Amino acid sequence: MRDSKKISLKEFPQTFWTVNTMEIFERMAWYGFFTVSSLYITGPVSEGALGFSNQDRGVLQGVVTFFLYLFPVVTGSLADRYGYKRMLLAAFTVLVPAYYLLGQFKTFPTFFMAFMLVALGAAMFKPVIVDTVARTTSERTASMGFGIFYMMVNIGGFVGPIIAGIVRGWDWKYVFIASSSWIALNFILVSIFFKEPTSESQ
Repeated sequence: MRDSKKISLKEFPQTFWTVNTMEIFERMAWYGFFTVSSLYITGPVSEGALGFSNQDRGVLQGVVTFFLYLFPVVTGSLADRYGYKRMLLAAFTVLVPAYYLLGQFKTFPTFFMAFMLVALGAAMFKPVIVDTVARTTSERTASMGFGIFYMMVNIGGFVGPIIAGIVRGWDWKYVFIASSSWIALNFILVSIFFKEPTSESQ
């Protein structure tokens, strides 16, 4: 029988709140870019966009998102082997330059490469965050813990596109600088506040 006592937010450890905050920034980076990616990929070169065809856009978004959901099968195993903190640091090391390079590369092959790096970094990040939430909650707090997690996902998914839409009005390059900056903030969080989760209720 589940404990009917009201759950306090204080029951969640520091690492739980750390990964949830990192989730906000990562989602701000991803949705900030992805929401305006179609406009950037197919928009006119004269306005700072790439000027690719709709077919090119379909290939880019279709192939990259396919691998985004495929890579975690491998990256999740690597995280179990080498440690969650190392995997997060590796993910951010990939994502910061990858988001920036999306705004620098103007040909299909180079943009595709940078986009794939973003998918790889995101795939390194996601399984670690989800499993950390699971490991830092107990049977009693799991439902609330994952509710908080998905709320953070929604916050990042809401705020990221708003900021991207604003800075796009200044110059396209600021969309990619913003995404890189959100991820860079996660370097600070993981370096100072993240601890390896060792059980389901720390």
